[in-house]
Amino acid sequence: MQPTPPRFARWLLAQFHPDDTLEEVEGDLDELYTYWYERAGPTQATLRYLLDVVSVMPPFVRRRQRSEDYYQSKCRTSALHPVMLRNYLKISLRTLSRNKLYTALNVAGLTFGISCFLLIGLYLFDELTFDQQHRNASRMYRVIEHKNVKGEGTTVAAGSYKLAEESKKNIAEVEKTARIRRTGRANLINPENPVNFQETVTIADENLLQLFDFPLLEGDKNTALKEPNSIILNEDLAMRLFDKTQVMGKTLKFGFMDSPLKVTGILKNHPRNSSFDFNSVISDASFYNADYYKQTMASDWSSSSFSVFVLLKPNTNSESVSAKMTNLILANYKPEIGTSLSYSLQPLKDIHLRSEGILDGARNSNVEAIPQGNLLYINIFSFIALFVLCIAGINYMNLSTARASNRLKEIGVRKSIGAERSNLVKQFLFEALLVTSFSFALSLLVVNVLLPSFNQFTNKQLSLGFGTNYRIWGMAIAATAIIGLLSGSYPAFLLSGFKPVLLLKGLKIKHSGSLSLRKGLVVFQFTLSTVLIVGTIVLFQQVRFMNTTNLGFNKDLMVVIDVNTRAARDRFETIKTEMEKIPSVKNVSATSRVPGEWKTIRMVKINPQGHTDNTNVSYLFGADKDFTKTYDVKLLKGRNFANPADSSTVLLNETAAKLLNINEPSDQPVEIPLVSERGGGFEPVNKDNTPFKARVIGIVKDFHFQSLHDRIEPLILAHINNPIHHIDYYTARIDANNIPETLEKLKTVMVNADQDDPFEYHFLDQQLARFYLEDARRQTLLIWVALATIFIACLGLFGLATYSAEQRIKEIGVRKVLGASVVNLATLLSKDFLKLVLIANGIAFPIAWWATDNWLQEYAYHIEIKWWMFAVAGVLAITIALLTVSYQALKAASMNPLKSLQTE
Repeated sequence: MQPTPPRFARWLLAQFHPDDTLEEVEGDLDELYTYWYERAGPTQATLRYLLDVVSVMPPFVRRRQRSEDYYQSKCRTSALHPVMLRNYLKISLRTLSRNKLYTALNVAGLTFGISCFLLIGLYLFDELTFDQQHRNASRMYRVIEHKNVKGEGTTVAAGSYKLAEESKKNIAEVEKTARIRRTGRANLINPENPVNFQETVTIADENLLQLFDFPLLEGDKNTALKEPNSIILNEDLAMRLFDKTQVMGKTLKFGFMDSPLKVTGILKNHPRNSSFDFNSVISDASFYNADYYKQTMASDWSSSSFSVFVLLKPNTNSESVSAKMTNLILANYKPEIGTSLSYSLQPLKDIHLRSEGILDGARNSNVEAIPQGNLLYINIFSFIALFVLCIAGINYMNLSTARASNRLKEIGVRKSIGAERSNLVKQFLFEALLVTSFSFALSLLVVNVLLPSFNQFTNKQLSLGFGTNYRIWGMAIAATAIIGLLSGSYPAFLLSGFKPVLLLKGLKIKHSGSLSLRKGLVVFQFTLSTVLIVGTIVLFQQVRFMNTTNLGFNKDLMVVIDVNTRAARDRFETIKTEMEKIPSVKNVSATSRVPGEWKTIRMVKINPQGHTDNTNVSYLFGADKDFTKTYDVKLLKGRNFANPADSSTVLLNETAAKLLNINEPSDQPVEIPLVSERGGGFEPVNKDNTPFKARVIGIVKDFHFQSLHDRIEPLILAHINNPIHHIDYYTARIDANNIPETLEKLKTVMVNADQDDPFEYHFLDQQLARFYLEDARRQTLLIWVALATIFIACLGLFGLATYSAEQRIKEIGVRKVLGASVVNLATLLSKDFLKLVLIANGIAFPIAWWATDNWLQEYAYHIEIKWWMFAVAGVLAITIALLTVSYQALKAASMNPLKSLQTE
């Protein structure tokens, strides 16, 4: 290591010695310091250096004066002067073209890094800007109801009719409110072309289009939802119904209403980053004339039937408004003893990412189309995007530092003819920015080529062009500039700091600090790469586990047919019989819900008869006697449903039986007094407040009727004729042969039962796979990020191996002449880099274990982290590194030793 004189003494010399001889004197004193350092040690060398500094100071010390000519010359050599910029550009292009391999490695690494950063950045920006297309989004909130009944709490994104109506009248801070309600699905028919479309129609008041900025292609937002029997359609639904969007004034028939609906507006399709996906809205004025509606709504202070949104006035405290809403409700509604009720306001922009644990009973969106965002993954991929970009910058820094000694004489010449250190720093930074700018331009091309596939994969509408949000461009340009400056700064300050006298004398300057830094950067790169490899393996195994684990029932070749009309429900025994006559249909079952259900599963309160103080919460399915046979659910104890006389009997899963302390089913009487409302909370099963009295006749083995993200909950299988939830599906287990023909026959049976009921079906295994669609997407994204990170790290390793081989070419020649084999020489060149990868593995494994273990806690059922996952990741990282280094090692070892020894 080159000894360095004390900083204070050098600063003193620079401050008080004349400019014209300063550099020459510095060089001489540095050589003297090195001489005394090696001969007498650091203490003697420091004392002599201080004496030498004092000896070269003028007798009358004064600060250096700069003449006007000096300032003018400084202006001419300013980094921003066109002449200097042109000079920097020439030198940079000359240097980069002279070192084509290193330039290509740097550009490739930076292009990959920036491309990954941009793609992930676009995805994250889309997730973080959900629902911000509304101009007043910062003042818009969703009402959240918090109810606690005897210690059991529920949080629901819903409120009552009167809460929406009275808040804007009685709370001064509330500027406007809007309420939304979802109906069940029913036929929506164009009388001119009577093709049935099963649609879930939203009902909303006239303020919906005034509160939110849902653009109307046709119609007036102030009046479109004002009149009774009005409906607005989005572009997609209008095209399906009418084959065009210019349909103002047309009429439609909706299955839930006798009166026709008039089209009063055409809604532009929602952007993908919107929590709302309704394709039609009926004015709630359409229901005002119904006596039931008038009576119910006039006293509705406590229901959870509506999604209520409020617009607050500027500079309003939302918590204060929440308290006033709670007081308003409690002033007009008295909860039962043991029940507490309160309300809060959730910012609109938080709905997508911060709604965990909130029951969205009114369902503003279809969870299949718009899955709930996950803030954990947002943070993970944010860090990954930054790390990938940093790795690309580290590569540039690493390779530039390694190539430092090849530019020492260039720097010495330039400094000896008057170049200041600041000029050299600017030159090297300019060179780094030129490389990153070129890489940025290439990455824009790469991203636009990949975006169509990326959009299909992520189910988004991302773009990167002139119409892209200015914040994305600002982020991309700023990140590229920062990574260029940071990655170029260390080599710039390192190279520009060498003394010209030493450089021109041809001294070999070994900067051990830079060597240690390069090793540290390689370790960092492969540490991150190994962590990502482990994470990818664990995520892959978890997704595989979720898709292949035994769910407690047989999901294969199960066709689930949606029941949409009363006729299809009332004739279910006849329909079942007709389906069973089809030769390729093995079994058929009628149920109210199915495993993998995307609709709301009803919940009930249940307790042993007479024990009203021991109420438990359970899910409930209505099922017929063929449910266990069709789904291959194991009956552990007791008996199955046998005949219509069993309409008051129930089966329990193991978890529910344990909850009720029932070990052997023997017609134990139980009561179900309450059932969940659509919006959350509970209401009496019967209007007279009498409970549904049932008898427990059997216990079935636990099965996963929900996602593996959730633990198996208590489940009651009530007879299909129960008073709580009636038939909504037929499930047919079919033969694997001639599936299209079987589906056509099933359709014929359904159409014969009710021609107005469109044939809607799905395969159960495909529906269950939707639970893990986002996990599969994240797995694929992580795989590609890991591959990109490994690729970038290998580019850097390849460059360093090439440089190492060049530096040791004479040593290789000598060793080969003395008898070293190609294998010996290749091993010699490779082992130093492999040591770094092994160190990286040692650091990466505990980090990867901690990260993956914490991530797996998100799943109620998950894999165990095994030792072989780390072994595979480590071997993979070592193999990749070995393959990367071995090419250059073998190439160097195979060279003619005579040619190597002639090189100097």
